[in-house]
Amino acid sequence: MSAPEELAPGVYRIDAAPLPGAVNVFAVRGAEGWTLIDTGLPGSPRRIRRALAALGVEPAALTAIYLTHHHQDHVGGLPDLRLWAPQTEVVAPEHEAEIIAGDRPMDRSSSPLFRFLQRWNSLPVVPVTRVVSEGETIAGFRVVATPGHSLGHTSLVSDERGLLLTGDAFGAMPRRLRVGVRRAFCADPALARRSAEKLLEEDYQVVAFSHGPVLRGDPKSRLRQVVAECRYL
Repeated sequence: MSAPEELAPGVYRIDAAPLPGAVNVFAVRGAEGWTLIDTGLPGSPRRIRRALAALGVEPAALTAIYLTHHHQDHVGGLPDLRLWAPQTEVVAPEHEAEIIAGDRPMDRSSSPLFRFLQRWNSLPVVPVTRVVSEGETIAGFRVVATPGHSLGHTSLVSDERGLLLTGDAFGAMPRRLRVGVRRAFCADPALARRSAEKLLEEDYQVVAFSHGPVLRGDPKSRLRQVVAECRYL
């Protein structure tokens, strides 16, 4: 298992799946405790707990879990992690919170095949403690509404650290970096492209995806190229 990767002071990328970079979650150290951003797949908690232990994080120190959106590879580990740290606050944007809590059905995929497969797809139902909106902060990151991949999808920006966590507004699965990870994974591909354009207006020097390698140096040039090549309608 690879060690947590420090992206900025107090911010770490954790591999939540065996293949490095395939499924990333993030741990952020704050003055009042640690925040975990996304929870990976149902089989991810063991890996996440080991990574947190390597950082010296005990269950009582995990004060919040933030969920960028409701898809299985982001909320699948939530029930087990809540058992491990039952006092942890669960935070999500409003639309996504309603789905995670079981009050709204999953967003329908833009792909007919994926819509068909969704009939057999189910998500864990976990109450959300706190709902946030665009512009609010979580663990020193500003919430940016980036709908399209899911209809309430969010990304996170730390202006102080110069760090963008895209969630699935961008992503590589398996290798090619795309808007919304893949068109078929998006509820509204055209909206996902507009959200990706929106992220080009932010200021950052490091970009981390939920799927794919970290970009450093001049990451915005690469993201701009990805948006220019995107043909989602």
